[in-house]
Amino acid sequence: MKLDREQSVSQLIRLAGEREMPSAEAMRRARLAAEQSWRRGIAAQPARPRRAAIFATWALATAAGIAALAWFAWNRDTVRAVPDRVATIAVVEGQVSMREATRDGPAARHTEVLAGTTLTATDGRVATNFADTLSLRLDRYTRVRFDSRVHVTLLQGSLYVDSGGLGVGPPLTITTPAGDVSHVGTQFQVTVSAQGTRVRVREGRVMLERDAAPAALAVAAGDELEVRGDEASWRHGMPSFGPEWEWSAGVAPALAIEDRPLAEFLTWIAREHGWQLQFADAALQARTHDIRLHGTLEDLDAPAMLGRMALVTGVPLEIHAGVLTVGTR
Repeated sequence: MKLDREQSVSQLIRLAGEREMPSAEAMRRARLAAEQSWRRGIAAQPARPRRAAIFATWALATAAGIAALAWFAWNRDTVRAVPDRVATIAVVEGQVSMREATRDGPAARHTEVLAGTTLTATDGRVATNFADTLSLRLDRYTRVRFDSRVHVTLLQGSLYVDSGGLGVGPPLTITTPAGDVSHVGTQFQVTVSAQGTRVRVREGRVMLERDAAPAALAVAAGDELEVRGDEASWRHGMPSFGPEWEWSAGVAPALAIEDRPLAEFLTWIAREHGWQLQFADAALQARTHDIRLHGTLEDLDAPAMLGRMALVTGVPLEIHAGVLTVGTR
């Protein structure tokens, strides 16, 4: 009989499943209720042999414990879970606001963005480090809701995404009025306006899944896809640089150059602006790995960065038609 009772109790606990620990106040009330019930039972019963009294006490304590577990399971939905951190604000320029579940306020650098937060860039721009590896940047007049570490919703405006390369960042889905946009290691831009949804890819490839379409649409590097209602139009051979892209580079977090090679800076700035790198000769290309940099690039635009690097390294740098030439041609 004792074995049957223990098995029954064990089965009840397993069926209850794992639960978060109740609060100190809930535990105190459960213990108090159990003690009061035990005392009432003792007062109402005549004196019994010691073994029977021990069993009665054990049974009451067990019932009180199960009641406490059941009470907490019933009320667990009232305990609010802390939202996940999905991003961190890296750069803020101009007027950008944050709307969270409990408050609204201006966005500030290094602020954590929690799941459910909406960022609105009115007369400003903002860059975030999303899921610790992706860079998500909002142009002016853009609203984005950060739903989770793998999903955002573009409500209005332009969103630029840089995953850092193939297989580097986590999967990301961007919900738009035209459907869900997902990427394969890339740099791309999504724009939502009253006219429709536009996807433009600089590097890599993205997929647009539409509810009404039987298959996803693949947008490759140099392609632009614009969806207006049920109609989709394409443009191919689009440049990877120029005014349509330049705003995202303007809000990019500055590269920390201290004691880094010149080659790393050249690769970084070319990728941020969609430029091609061209070296005057192989010997100079090899030497850029040995030239070490010092200082900072904070508050400098692209022409100022190139001018400073050319001055401190003695290596001529010239940009023309989307090509960054290193050395004298």
